[in-house]
Amino acid sequence: MPTGGHPINHPRERGQSLVEFALVIPVFMLVLAGILDFGFMLYSRMTVINATREAARAVVTSVDNPVAIPPLVDSTVLANAGGLVVADVSTTTACIALQQASCDFSSGGQPDPVPGDAVRVTVHYTYHSFFTQFFGATIPMSSTVQMVIE
Repeated sequence: MPTGGHPINHPRERGQSLVEFALVIPVFMLVLAGILDFGFMLYSRMTVINATREAARAVVTSVDNPVAIPPLVDSTVLANAGGLVVADVSTTTACIALQQASCDFSSGGQPDPVPGDAVRVTVHYTYHSFFTQFFGATIPMSSTVQMVIE
């Protein structure tokens, strides 16, 4: 033994460490990749939920022109969809009649929504996984929010 009390490292021991590292690093990288992909997926989910909430809130506070509601929903969702692929975002808007027999956001024969009616906004998003081996190629996400018109 040397004077420091530590055994001398033999070349074979250093080779053993290299083999152990070579066996462990692929597993570590796979776990790290899965964590990153899951984090991006969770971020996308939270963004979809927030964009849906913001769009529903924009509708219930400004129902002066019911025909302009679907474009308002689309623009609000896209403004709050930072980090999402815009081509994979779609919206659906519906009027829920609570104060009258029926209501609609188009200029057709249906009556316009009045305060007390509700709006239902649904945002659909398709998340494309970076690592398809973990979660699959695409994951559909959607969020629906219903609010009463003020």
